[in-house]
Amino acid sequence: MPTHPYRTGNYLPLRDERSAAKCKLVQGRIPRELAGGLYVRNGGAPALAKENKPDDLEPAYHWFDGDGMLTGVHFAISDDSDSSSTISPTFVNKYVLTDVFLASRALGLSKPILPSIATLLGSFATIHLILFSVFRAVFLAFCSFFTKTPLRHLSVANTSVLWHDGRALASCESGPLVEVTLPELDTVGYWSLEGDDGEPGMREGLLGWMKEWTTAHPKRDPFTGELMLFHMTFIPPFLHYSVVPSTSPAASNLHEKRHPTPRILGAPVPIKAPRMMHDCAASRTHTILLDLPLSLDPRNLLSGKPVISYNPSEPSRFAIFPRHSPDHVTWFEAPPCIIFHTAFASDEYYPSSPSFLSPSLQPEPQDVSAVSLVCCRLNSPRLVYSAGNLTLPPSEALPLGAKEACELYYYRFPFPTSPLVTNPRPSHAFPLAAIPFEFPTVPTSRVVGPSKYAYGCSVKHGNFDAALGGAAKIDCLVKANVDKLVKRGIERSQTWAKEGIEEDEELPVDSRTILEVLADQTPRPIKEESHEGGEGDVEIRIYELPENHFAQEASFVPRENPRGEDDGYLVFYVFDESRLDPETEKPRDGAKSELWVLDAWNMEDIVAKILLPQRVPYGLHGNWFTRDEIASQRQPTSIRQRPSSIPSPTS
Repeated sequence: MPTHPYRTGNYLPLRDERSAAKCKLVQGRIPRELAGGLYVRNGGAPALAKENKPDDLEPAYHWFDGDGMLTGVHFAISDDSDSSSTISPTFVNKYVLTDVFLASRALGLSKPILPSIATLLGSFATIHLILFSVFRAVFLAFCSFFTKTPLRHLSVANTSVLWHDGRALASCESGPLVEVTLPELDTVGYWSLEGDDGEPGMREGLLGWMKEWTTAHPKRDPFTGELMLFHMTFIPPFLHYSVVPSTSPAASNLHEKRHPTPRILGAPVPIKAPRMMHDCAASRTHTILLDLPLSLDPRNLLSGKPVISYNPSEPSRFAIFPRHSPDHVTWFEAPPCIIFHTAFASDEYYPSSPSFLSPSLQPEPQDVSAVSLVCCRLNSPRLVYSAGNLTLPPSEALPLGAKEACELYYYRFPFPTSPLVTNPRPSHAFPLAAIPFEFPTVPTSRVVGPSKYAYGCSVKHGNFDAALGGAAKIDCLVKANVDKLVKRGIERSQTWAKEGIEEDEELPVDSRTILEVLADQTPRPIKEESHEGGEGDVEIRIYELPENHFAQEASFVPRENPRGEDDGYLVFYVFDESRLDPETEKPRDGAKSELWVLDAWNMEDIVAKILLPQRVPYGLHGNWFTRDEIASQRQPTSIRQRPSSIPSPTS
């Protein structure tokens, strides 16, 4: 077996923690829009002291494993002028003190409690390892109740970080959200959606520990303050849905509109089997849940399949329903695929409806004729296996000659005009571009769409489904003009329909490669005649990182008095791999990362480079927290205490 690519280079975990360490501006000028804000990125960092050798059989290792570590840069200000000279960037990174993290130390373990995702991907030949790892986890969880830190929640909170109702929240599918403080990144504790007035959360009942499993990517409506999220379990009906309104008095001082909305907790949306469901989407009026043929089902072992298994013969199903009426579901079917990340969803209104005629009003579900989804679509589970350094089983592979793709994709779901129509299909489904596109992000004001642009990560050579023994490294950041690409795609479909040509759901609207886009690229004018409401920027614009430099997911920060929707900055971490030892492929002592600020308007100018006090391993999802959000966060009554065996973060 080749050396595990996610256990070397800048993927190698770094366990050092820091608190309010000073950073150094090494190039450019910090934009005043960043003053007082905080960029935080989450990711898995196995915290146990013992390093497992690459050829160890148990425990296996997967990039999605590990304890949650939050890594942030706070753009602290020393006075109220908000000028660059008064902005002092400080670095902080801390583990999320989850039950799993604390119980591991209380029990004195040297190996993780929970089974690796790589173990759950094992074949029938490794069923003994799968069963052993599950029984071991159950036994250790039981033993933890004889310590001061019992393991009541399984979440390692290592995937994403978000804002809702005065709380900063770290997330992971295997448990509830975890509240942390800003900018210190101290752990407050689990939040299972309990209400401010004593309303119970998802933890209630004998199986509450399973019901509280929550998506890593809840969707927050900036207009209403509502948070939409789902919960997947191993017992029927398997899928549940929640809507949590904002109630914090401090949060009401922000720009959100306040309308009384129902609090929905764990409403069933029945599906036939538990899925590895990672993300969802929300428009102004509707929610989209993804029932895709990637199962996460212990019952698979009874038929000799892995717990996590992809079935390319099953269709993809999309549950679309009014935000507050999950019992009114319309199920759409499409060819099989995997969608880990959505960019946004948006509504189309009947031309004579009040929502169409009065855009300033809060739209109503009955006015919607169709819902659109922009997402990152994979047509193979190879990425899931390669992140665990595993070979894709032949039964889950694409037919010979078919392309492996991870593309920015568009779906349009028109609601049936007759209730007799069952399992309707999207009216349009096509890739927007041929280039690899993952980790999509849009401005927080556009998560509940429409969004004219989507930003994402790409690779100049190959794809995100790296070959065995390799790892995908992000050397390009992409801005896609979704509005333009969708219009072109729909016009193409209309032309095909007139000519009697069947729509090709695998043919991208823009068929250029990364290298071709870069060759075609010209500088963007500082000023344009067409601003908001016009066509905007070109279809695709790419920022290519310098040689040996690799980035991570970026967050968008809008500019004051913007020229258009895309006038702002992308904030992201960068590592120069020339700081790796060429023989061992391990980072040299003293290797450090940087935080870069890119002009999102032209995707060309690096506005600022900030040298960090240490390296930041390649991780998962980040978020930009505004100065107002930090000021309006709830004041915790207490924070979780660090075990005395763990050194305090250095400054």
